[in-house]
Parts: sequence; structure tokens; C-alpha cells
Amino acid sequence: MPTVPWETTRNWALVTFLFVILITNNDAPALITGHFSGASRLSRLREHHKILDSSKWGDFSPHAPEAGAPPWQAPKHLNLTGFREPDHYAWEDLAPFRDRCRQWSRHAYPPPKGAPDWEHGPVRRTWQNATGTVHGRWVRRAGSVVRHPKDYNLTAIAPGVDWADPDVEWGWNVTGSHGTILLRLVESADGVVYEDKETQKEAKYPHSGSLAREIIAIADIQDEDQPSPSFALRLHGVHWPRQGSILLTTTTDKFAGIFGLPHFAPAPEFYRTAKMLLNRTLDEVLTEKERVRFGDPGNPWTPVVEEESSVPWPRCEYIMYLQLHPLEPTYIGEDESDPQLATLIDHLENELRFPTGAPSKGKPDLRMSMVAWSPDCAYYLESKGPPLFPSVEGQHLVGLKSEVLLSRTKMWMFGFAAVLMAQLWLLKMQMKESNTPSTLGRISFHTAAMMLLADGLVFTCSSAWSLSATNTFLPSLILTFAAFMSMSIGAGFLSEIYKHQEPERRRNEARANAAAARAAPPSASSSAPAPAPAQSSAPRDSLPLPVTAPRRPASPPIIIPSDQDIDAEIAENAAQSAAAAAAAGSPSAPRVSTFASVTGTFMLLGIAVLILTAMSLSWPPRARAIYLNIVSFTYLSFWAPQIRRNVWRNSRRAFAWRFVLGQSVLRLLPFAYFYLRSDNILFVEPDPATFLALVAWVWVQVLVLAAQDVLGPRYGLPERWMPEVWEYHPVLREDNVEAGGLPIGLVSSGGLSEDHKGAGEEDSSPESSPVAPSAHAAARRGSWSLTSPFLADDGSWGRGGGGGVVGGRREREKELRRHGMALRTIDCAICTEVLEVPVVRADAKDPAAAGGLVGVFARRAYMVTPCRHIFHTKCLEGWFRYKLQCPICREELPPL
Repeated sequence: MPTVPWETTRNWALVTFLFVILITNNDAPALITGHFSGASRLSRLREHHKILDSSKWGDFSPHAPEAGAPPWQAPKHLNLTGFREPDHYAWEDLAPFRDRCRQWSRHAYPPPKGAPDWEHGPVRRTWQNATGTVHGRWVRRAGSVVRHPKDYNLTAIAPGVDWADPDVEWGWNVTGSHGTILLRLVESADGVVYEDKETQKEAKYPHSGSLAREIIAIADIQDEDQPSPSFALRLHGVHWPRQGSILLTTTTDKFAGIFGLPHFAPAPEFYRTAKMLLNRTLDEVLTEKERVRFGDPGNPWTPVVEEESSVPWPRCEYIMYLQLHPLEPTYIGEDESDPQLATLIDHLENELRFPTGAPSKGKPDLRMSMVAWSPDCAYYLESKGPPLFPSVEGQHLVGLKSEVLLSRTKMWMFGFAAVLMAQLWLLKMQMKESNTPSTLGRISFHTAAMMLLADGLVFTCSSAWSLSATNTFLPSLILTFAAFMSMSIGAGFLSEIYKHQEPERRRNEARANAAAARAAPPSASSSAPAPAPAQSSAPRDSLPLPVTAPRRPASPPIIIPSDQDIDAEIAENAAQSAAAAAAAGSPSAPRVSTFASVTGTFMLLGIAVLILTAMSLSWPPRARAIYLNIVSFTYLSFWAPQIRRNVWRNSRRAFAWRFVLGQSVLRLLPFAYFYLRSDNILFVEPDPATFLALVAWVWVQVLVLAAQDVLGPRYGLPERWMPEVWEYHPVLREDNVEAGGLPIGLVSSGGLSEDHKGAGEEDSSPESSPVAPSAHAAARRGSWSLTSPFLADDGSWGRGGGGGVVGGRREREKELRRHGMALRTIDCAICTEVLEVPVVRADAKDPAAAGGLVGVFARRAYMVTPCRHIFHTKCLEGWFRYKLQCPICREELPPL
């Protein structure tokens, strides 16, 4: 077959790519047509800029007309989109909006006694740069007038704009009574600044509104009364740092907010500096767009944070006023007339931006009050806090400066990396202990897989963050390395577990297939037995004998070794081939998936979790909280598969307690940070009740693992719930001697005395004990009795030692006699020490008592194999770490 040249393949790929581009449905403006579609918008924006330049304070006074008022008190409007009287916006509430802004400023940043509202003296008490993130709760308050989308004629307000559907419900319309807001402020320290120095020459102190700086904010508003998701919008505005006031607005095709923003200022001084600042910055932006012929035709002050659709969609407009709260006297002092404190705020901010190690009293929070007003949808959003609400219900908007948030983010990344490295250390210690087929077979594959999946998700997220990180590149790189090491070593450990548990899975699938085959109804063809071929004793070259002829009895077979009979060897090979063909025609053996396919399943599951988590960010808060809590609960259930495997295999313990406790604590630490701290780096609402529930669930699993280790994995569970496995700690009874129920050696290791002592007997001398050990065993009893547990009178189990060895043994014998048991001794073949075995006496009044708590602790001392050999529990468990064979007869033993 002729090969296709590489050039031909490349050409076909290029043609296919161009064809896909041509048939793709994309409504965005093209490179050539974009200039013509944006030309009208650019000319309209230039006209708005001229109106701003020519206007003065008082030109926009859209109050309600009063009967009999003089002409100079008539309402005034501007020829800006949305500011015109025919646009019918709710400008009647502009005066109440200004009053609320003044009220917020006086309460948060009161002037000195006897000074005007906007005079604060030489000492600056608020942050001069408001870059940071704050969050808090808001309440909705209706305006004095009511507006609906049908009250507006969008075609007349913004001619030439083809709206999607002006009659539908507008976007960004808040209808609930309360909710939350996350506000991210960005203010460039090297940005454009305007200072009015001419009007401050005769003043004793500079006016609070004499300095203005541009600022941008992104607000994420969540309505908690409605099931709708949150929405984000971008606002542009002016910051007066000496007053700590910020005024922001949206700008769209139906509202020229940035061009009329100075007219929203609370005082003439604020209007003048805002106008001069915006005249300069807006002109630079428009000049740059006019210079670039084929530039972006979109709105340079668009409030849409996400990718904007080519079809305009009507949304509610917002005007937002923020008042920064002054820093506490702890940081800047209380003397407002001390000139040395005038630049203290600047020193604090310089130390945050360029750390030099100068001593400081801490890092103050960023606090501010908010009043947001929608002039077209006619309602207010106000931050919740004093003086309208008690401080326990809200503290307005509280957050962190960007430098402080960056520092805490770095520290959190370093801390999380340390947690991952601690998890890795625990995993390495566990891998040293679980390095044999027997120990690896005890571990639940799903428990290790859940931990590995979580580490893989952390590695994926930290890797994605490292690709775009600038200020946090180093800590994110360390976090990525720690997550990668934990994931890669964990994957190797999981691969070993999977490989050593492969025979078990094959047996289980074979049993399942066999059970399914037995349950399936037999077919007609398979149920009819095949007729047996007629046997004939006549020679091959003669006719068959008649039916009535007597049969010759079958001759006994003559067995000839295959190395002496070639024909027999050929027949044997033919029989094996026929058996192989028959097996090929039967249902195939179960095919167990390889570890590579399991890895692919984990990757798909991780991708699905990441996609769902990203999608949940746009869900309503209640649905998002439920989803995240379910994911957290599922992840923190990693001990549940191990509990089930312990029960299924009758294995008491698979992991070291250091690993169990350490992993439980370390994997709860990230949840503790986000569920308990209100100032976490993601600004999520703390939920202590849910965190306590998660902690309780984790430690319930740990307690179950501890109970399985102490009492046995199947203690208190019905036997019909679990498959049959060999019980290494059986109840040994005297009456099972004839039935062969006692281990080998116990029958002949020294018989029980004929006159057993009762439960109330006080004589506990060695001569009167139910066990008469040999002199050789008595000489070696010390090494075992020093660690042999006994039950004290208060019900607690102790250990003999020193001078209490004999007393401990006597106490133990007395306690066992009260429960109808006696001690027998035998040598352990592994450690060659004496093993004391409790045996239920034949004349016990209540043999079932051996299965109680006392019997459980007594049986923990020994282990009996299916081949009836008995050993110390610790000795045989240590032997099982290397071999699953009996140390005496080398018989294969079932795993723990």
C-alpha cells in the first residue's frame, strides 16, 4: 500500500482546520467589521467626554419639581446616556443616596470636634492605598420609587444597540432581602493622581477631597434569598485617600456612569478633583482607542467580568460608595494633633510593600462601609453593621490588604506543603512495615486509593496555579513538589497492593462466575447426555457381533510409563489437546483489569471532581455548601473500606497506629483552616458545626479500627453477614479432645487435674492449680509470664513483672476459673517459650461465657492454625509478615 507523503497530510490538515473555522458559529465582531461597528460607540464616548469637561457642580440636580419654585431651582439633567430626563431613571433617590453616604462617613470616620465633615487635620488615619479584598453581608432597601424593565425604552435610551430582549427580566437584579458580597479593590500605586494644590494654599490643613486617585473594583454579589447563583461585575471610580472615600460606578451602552461620576460626589471639593482626574484618564483611554484603527471595539469600562456576548443584554446599573474605617489607635496612636503621626500610615504601607524588618504592632485589617444604589432598578444595598445593626450581626466589610493576603497565602502554601511531607513520611514508615504479601494483603485498596486521589487533586490544582503564579511562584512550586512526591510514592504503594491482591480478586471472580453458572438454567442441548459409543469386542476387520451375543468382560488396564510407550504419550498429548479445546469452547476465565486501567479510572474520576467543583462556584450557596460537604464527608471516609476489609478477611489490623492517627489528624488540618477561621485566604464562611461532624465521623472510624484490633474484627457481628474464614483465636474446649478440636500438643502437654477448683477457691498454689506444668516448662516460665496479661480485681488488664509474676499468674488463674476455664501450657515453636493457653473446662456451668470480654482478651494470647498447631499471637503475626506457611509443617495458611 503506497504511503501518503507528509506534505499532503499537512495540507489536508490545514484545509480541515480552515473549514472548521468557516463553519463555526461565532457572533463576535470580525477583525475588519469590528472597526466599523465600534466607530459609533467611540464617537458617542467622545461626546460624553466633552460634556463632562464642560459641566460644573450643580449642573446635574435631578430632584422632583416643586410647584412655585424659581427657575434656577428647577431640576437639571445632563445630556449623557441615562442622565437625561426622558430616560426616566430613578434620579429622585440621588439626594437620599448622598445623605446616606455622608452618614456612613461621619460614623466610620468622624471629624475632630468642631470641624466640618470633611476636615480631619494632618494625621491620616485610613489606608492610603485601598488595594485588598473585603467581604461581608448586605441588606436590601427599596427606593422611594419603583421601576420595572417595561418602564424603559431601551431603543430610545441607547439608539443603534440591538438588545437581546428588552422585555425580559434584567440581569444583576437583586430581589432578595439579604446576601453576601466579596469585593476586590485594585489601586495602582503608580497610577494617575490628581491633587488640588491651588485651593489649599490658604487652608490650615489640606481638604480631604483635595487628592484623588483612580481605582477599580470587582464585586461578587450573592442573593441568599433566591436560588440563583452569584454574579460578578466590574466598577470603575475615584478614591479620595485623605478622606478614605471611594465612589464607583458601572458604564454600559445604556448608562454613561463613568462620565457622570463626579456629579455623584458628596461635596464640591470632591467633584472638582474627580472631574480633573477623569478628564485626564478618560481622554488617554479614548485617544489610545482612536489611534489603534483595528483595536478592540468593545467598551473600555465594561462591567462584565466574564466573556461578554456579542448580543447586548440589559442589566441593572450600580453606583457604589465605600468609606474606609480608620485604623485602631493601637497601631497609629490617639493624639490627632501630633505631627509625627502624619506619615505613620505611609510607613506602614511601605513596610507592607517593601519589607525591611522594621518593628510593627501587627497588620491591621481592611475595613469599610458600603452603600450601593441602582438608579434604573431603584433599590439600595447596604453593608450590615453599626449603627443600623448591632456588631454581632455584622461588621460591615472586613478583609485584608493585598500584601497581607499575599503573605498569608504563602504561609498557607508552605504549611500545606509541610502537611503533605508529613503524610509522605508516615507513608514511608508504613511501606517499611507492609513490605510482604501477607501485610499488603491486609490493606484495603480503596483506602489507599482515596488518599492517593486526594493527593492527585492537590497536585493538579497546585500545578495549574504554578503556571500562572507570579508572587506565589516559589511556595506554589514547593507545594507542587510535595504533592507530586506524595502522589508518586503513593501510586507505587498502591500498585504493590494491587499486584499482591491480584490472586484474591481472581479467586473471587471465579467464585462469582461459578455461582452465576450454577444459578443459570441449563440449556436443552447441554442437559441431554451424549450417547455412549457402542463397545465392540470383535476385530476391526470383522462384522460386529449380534446384540444377543455375550459381552466379554473388560480387561484390567495395563499402565506403561510414557517414556517406554510412545503411543501412550501421543494419546496423552491428544487428550490434553482435546481438554484445551473443550475449555476454549466453554466460558472464558475471568479477566481482571490491569493497574493501568485502574489508573485511567482514577484520572477520569479526578477530572470529574474538578469539573463539578468548578461548576459549583456558580451554584446557589446552599447547593454549593451541600456539594462541598458531601465531597468532604466522602473523602474523610477513607477508613471505612479498611474496616470492611478487616471484617471480610477477619484481620484485626492492617496499618500501624502511628499511620492511622497521623493521617487522621493531618488530613483534617486543611478542613480545620477553612471551616473554623473566618479570615481564611478564600474568604469562605466558617462552619464549625459541620467541621465537628466531620471530625466526629473520622474518629468514629478510628475507634472502630481500635475495637477491631482489641476485640476482633467480627466481634458482635452476625456470622451470616460475612464469608467463612479461618478463626485463628478459637475457643478451645476440653470436651473436644476426642473430636480432635484441640491443637496438637495440648492433649499431651499435661492433663487437667481431676479435682478442678471452684470459682470461689482461694488456694492458688502451683501444686493445686489445674495445670501441672513440667519442671522444664516451669524453669522457662519467667520470660512469658513477665508479659502475660491478667485481669485485675477492678476489671482492668495488667501485666506481671518483677515480684508480681507468681501473683499475676495466680490472679489470672483465679479469674479464668470463675469463668469456667483453666490454663494449659505448651512450647511455642517460634520463640521456644512457654505458651499459656486458656481452655474451657468440660464441667463449666456456662461455656458460652468464654465468648465474652474476658474470653476475648484471654484468646488474644494464642493463635491456632488449620493444621492444629498453636503459637504465640505476636510470634505468628511476625512470622506472617514473611511467610504464609506453618512454621512446623509448612502447610499453606490463610492470610489474616
